[in-house]
Amino acid sequence: MKSLGKAGIAFKQRGLNNGPMASRARRRPPIPFALPGVLAEAWGLFLFSAIFALFFNLFYTDGIELKVKPAKKLHLQEILKSPSATRYPGWGTAVPPAQPAALAPAPDGDNLPRLSLSGAKDRFDRQSALFLDARSPEEYKQGHIPGALDFYADDFDKVAPQMLPQMPDKNREIVAYCHGTSCDLSIHLAQKLTEQGYRHVEVFFGGWPEWKKAGYPIRSGETP
Repeated sequence: MKSLGKAGIAFKQRGLNNGPMASRARRRPPIPFALPGVLAEAWGLFLFSAIFALFFNLFYTDGIELKVKPAKKLHLQEILKSPSATRYPGWGTAVPPAQPAALAPAPDGDNLPRLSLSGAKDRFDRQSALFLDARSPEEYKQGHIPGALDFYADDFDKVAPQMLPQMPDKNREIVAYCHGTSCDLSIHLAQKLTEQGYRHVEVFFGGWPEWKKAGYPIRSGETP
């Protein structure tokens, strides 16, 4: 009887462990392990709803006014009209039109080519032309373009017998200069040389003042 009683108890226990209630108990997850998943789903739903509401409110004309307003985009013209806009010197000031450089008085029939500062510097760098300083000898000594010969135009008839033999090639390019746009000595010298048969005579119209202001090489004394 005792052995049958023990067997019956064991059979009953196995029945309880294998029955419907036991299977339902095994399928039901413990509550502590289910809570994190529920909370994560709820948090995700909350974030999605909040973001959707914000975007909807931005594009909906009758939406709820937010406490933090987005920055207003200003056009360039509105910024310039603003009294607090940074101002710089010269803003709003009309720029006068550039005036053409005054031309020096030229002798009748003058068709001599004029050289700019860059043109004169190009010929100086390439050593392709002979420079003639048409100013007075005193001014030549104070400063002149290196390599230029002292050929005072006001004393052409007196100086020519000494200078022309130093210029035997009448096909060589010659550049005459003097005091600049207010001086016609270089034009007078260039025209006289053209009458003597020199074929490529040009006038550096900016002359000595423009050359010196540009900081180009200069030389003083009687040496060319």
